[in-house]
Amino acid sequence: MQIDEFPLWFKKRYKHTSSFWSGLMLLIVDLTTIMLCIGTSFFIINLINRSFINFRSFVTYWIYLPAFIAVFYVAKLYPGMVLAPAEEIRRFTVSSFFCFMGIAISIIFETDDRGMIAIAMILSIPFASVGLPIARQFGRLIFSKTDVWGVPAAIYVFDNKENIAVDRLIRHPDLGYKPAVIINSAITNPGQSLYNDIPEFPPSEEIHEILKKLKVKVAIIIEKGDDTLQENHDLYSSIMRQYRYTVAVPYNQRIRSVYSSVRDINGIIGFSTTRNLTKPSELFLKRMTDIILLLIAAVPTLLVTLIAAIAIKYSSPGPVFYGHKRVGKNGKEITVWKFRSMVTNSQEILEKLLAEDPVRRAEWEKDRKFKDDPRITRIGKILRNTSLDELPQLWNILKGDMSFVGPRPVTTPELEKYGKQAGFILSVKPGLSGMWQISGRSETAYEERINLDTYYIQNWSIWLDLWIITKTVWVVIRGKGAY
Repeated sequence: MQIDEFPLWFKKRYKHTSSFWSGLMLLIVDLTTIMLCIGTSFFIINLINRSFINFRSFVTYWIYLPAFIAVFYVAKLYPGMVLAPAEEIRRFTVSSFFCFMGIAISIIFETDDRGMIAIAMILSIPFASVGLPIARQFGRLIFSKTDVWGVPAAIYVFDNKENIAVDRLIRHPDLGYKPAVIINSAITNPGQSLYNDIPEFPPSEEIHEILKKLKVKVAIIIEKGDDTLQENHDLYSSIMRQYRYTVAVPYNQRIRSVYSSVRDINGIIGFSTTRNLTKPSELFLKRMTDIILLLIAAVPTLLVTLIAAIAIKYSSPGPVFYGHKRVGKNGKEITVWKFRSMVTNSQEILEKLLAEDPVRRAEWEKDRKFKDDPRITRIGKILRNTSLDELPQLWNILKGDMSFVGPRPVTTPELEKYGKQAGFILSVKPGLSGMWQISGRSETAYEERINLDTYYIQNWSIWLDLWIITKTVWVVIRGKGAY
């Protein structure tokens, strides 16, 4: 594509350059969800005793919606572009708490005999804390299929290598920033380069003038490991002068956190991060969360275990449970328990496959798994597709060997693939679920798996755990990437 052809291509592809419409779509989702949360709490109280509350009256409380809009706006929940999921949950929880508590207090003090209404408002807080982020996620996925959602962004890169950040923006249009053009300082053939159907041009006054006329307001700068951008003062000045919003993606991701705070070193900007999983108080909070979730899951787990045990025994001879040696926190060996999903002579079959089938051997060496594993029993396939084979690991969580959320427990041979990151990843307890499980599971390559695990450890918060647990339910229901 030549540079003079770009404006026409851009206008056909992007209907607007403002984030207003995306923010408005999320606002509608939020307000609808709030009303559903209030309705749910009214319904529960009405179910206990119909004289307590009139269920249908919940619709009259739409008058409080402007208060939610104001608080959510102050909490910077709009337009909601590339906001970290854990941070979004935190902001929704805090904002919902103050809004519903304020409404409940005003109802108690301003009216008589309406205590149950106030209780219904307080009961809405947990529903809103979970429901709002989930509704937003569904909303983003649906809206991303329309032309109205998202805003075009100019991406600045400095080499011809594949770029993970650009790839993820292309694969996940629900994030909101849509790569519209790539400004690449390393281009040697101007106007003839495309990256995943996105036109690339070298930086020039002409392309900047075109983007200004097209009203592109967002620039995303993919930093390199050297001082390329810092040395190019003219390009840096152009970017800062040209765009309303700039997002810098640092080269070294592993020392940054979504909770980084700015520090001023006498005119030099620094970013301070804290690894929360080194704090005793945070570790205690994480352990208490595990215990509470175990108590909630106790009864259904016992029921599923009984059914699974009968099915496993009926389908193939052998034990119900299978213990596999894995590497736990600080390199300690642990036995991770699962429902047996393979035939009892699986090791012999594996050795034969690796010796006789070079294609299977290459697949095993790459991922330590087979996509179509002949060792898995008929019941085992069902257990794996639904992830129920992992259920006995609740025992590992109770013992304290594992947590509900964390990096997946690995085998000793797998540690070779982790290289120098092995020690960092083994500094925390492995998890039943985690970033890997909600990001493609077995379809995720090891390099990305390592990146996801290091991201989790560096950015841990209780809000991140809650988001992962919530998304795990959706991933398990879909069954994507499980084998």
